[in-house]
Amino acid sequence: MKAVYPILGLALMLASCGQTTAPAAQDASPLTSSPVMAAAIDPARLPAAISYPDLARLLAEESSGLLLLDVRTQEEFLAGHIPGAILAPYDALISSFKEMDTARPIVVYCQSGRRSGLAKSTLTSMGYTNVSDFGGIPNWKAGLE
Repeated sequence: MKAVYPILGLALMLASCGQTTAPAAQDASPLTSSPVMAAAIDPARLPAAISYPDLARLLAEESSGLLLLDVRTQEEFLAGHIPGAILAPYDALISSFKEMDTARPIVVYCQSGRRSGLAKSTLTSMGYTNVSDFGGIPNWKAGLE
């Protein structure tokens, strides 16, 4: 009787190692053709981070009401900035930024993405509800002013 248990255990182990069915072939269509990715960004509900194509599109739309903040230093701003950007150095953001419409779409950027991430968090803590982070100015692929 004791010999039956090991044989039964071995049989169960071998049975569990059987073949499984192959997964169905995946659709090979590229992600960029997805209608979700092709949809335009709604300026009333910006994503947490924004890409170059989406930012360029919003800047071209006068009706977007977008406020683009360069949170670098004045020296960095004068060396070149994204067209339409307003200088709002991160170090003075809390004391000097006074946009009345807390739902206005705001995009922040800096040199590398560190200060813009901090600025996004700061603006959110100040009550602004529609803030997006573009990251660093090297993400901008068009000309600078």
